[in-house]
Amino acid sequence: MDRLKNPKLIAALVLVALAAVVFYQNREPIKLKVLIGTLETDLSTALILAFLAGAAAGALAFSRWQTKYQQAKDKTGPSPSG
Repeated sequence: MDRLKNPKLIAALVLVALAAVVFYQNREPIKLKVLIGTLETDLSTALILAFLAGAAAGALAFSRWQTKYQQAKDKTGPSPSG
């Protein structure tokens, strides 16, 4: 029962429940025009794919920013502690 007192777990469960509601309410088929033609899929699937593409792009951008930050930090040398 101690797990249910964790606010992060409760927030994650609420988000999963809300995502499930959105997923099941948007099951109608749609047609997406893409570069190579038309793709027919559910609206919920299109929303999930768009979210995953955005998350991947954000992760790549953050990784690149972190690499540049680390390289700049390495060039300046260690910071004095004290």
